[in-house]
Amino acid sequence: MEFILREAERLIQKHKTRNPFEIADCLNINVLYRPLGKLKGIYIYTRRSRYICINNDLDSPAKRLVCAHEIGHDRFHRHLAIMNPQAQELISYDMSSKPEREANIFAAEVLLPDDEVIRLINDTEMNFFRAARELYVPPELMDFKFQILKSRGYRLEAPLNATGDFLKK
Repeated sequence: MEFILREAERLIQKHKTRNPFEIADCLNINVLYRPLGKLKGIYIYTRRSRYICINNDLDSPAKRLVCAHEIGHDRFHRHLAIMNPQAQELISYDMSSKPEREANIFAAEVLLPDDEVIRLINDTEMNFFRAARELYVPPELMDFKFQILKSRGYRLEAPLNATGDFLKK
């Protein structure tokens, strides 16, 4: 997990943003919006060009999440797409795989600053699910952030145990 967190932090510091669309632009990743049916997003590497294709039916918070998730695939799983052009579909459909988990951890780290999550969780009026809504992320992504914070020594208990397939729903 540490290598994922280091890369997320490196990109945030280098590009001075947590906005995944701005990070994608800085990395020269083309972000496209297309009708994808039930598929929320896909990472494509072809002819030395990188693309993130996002389902244009998603709302803005979901598009932001999918973009961050697919940047994670770009940073850590591009080799799968290069070695096998059909791998993009593998990455997209096998949501329980290690690459999906890594992309979700990356997205949680980019989209959810530690201090903001801790501030909301410490608010007595707030609970896990309300905090997720406040941050415009699904509870499953908040669970991934809790896993990150636990690795940093925070004592937190999430009311769910997210799997890598939550973006498939």
